[in-house]
Amino acid sequence: MHFEIAHEFDIPADALELAVISPDLVEKFGARARDLRVGIQAVTERCRSFKGGVLERAWHYQASIRLPKFARGYVTPEMTAWDENSSYDTARHEGRWSIVPNIKPEWRRYFSATGTYSIEALGDGRSRRTVRGDLELRVRVVRQVAERLIVAEVRKAFEAEAATLRDMATLV
Repeated sequence: MHFEIAHEFDIPADALELAVISPDLVEKFGARARDLRVGIQAVTERCRSFKGGVLERAWHYQASIRLPKFARGYVTPEMTAWDENSSYDTARHEGRWSIVPNIKPEWRRYFSATGTYSIEALGDGRSRRTVRGDLELRVRVVRQVAERLIVAEVRKAFEAEAATLRDMATLV
């Protein structure tokens, strides 16, 4: 399932980009996600490198969901975690991301999520952040419903991130 999420900001692109690459983003976003109850219990930064204008980082997410009784025998809370690996190039104002679920390696073949992240200046001190992604859940019967549910949660997370970026990038 392909998706695209765009947010426009009344903030210059360079200020927005500084918020995106800020080491404070993970903590502020995690707090905002918990406050908005978007299904994320915790977000931590596993590693970070900023060299030659390129940010490489890995964030670890733990979902905050209540598993239905029928799923508890199959899905553990640890399995509702994932890592997001991303790279953002400040010269190109774009990046790439991928998701690695915290499940048995042999089960990972049933899921893939990758995409791009870009920031563009719109003029008049405004900017747009666009996230594009492709999510695929390779399971029978529930595939389409499950993909739609996952993308709905992804949208909520990016809404929380956009709100965090607005707070961080707003010039006072």
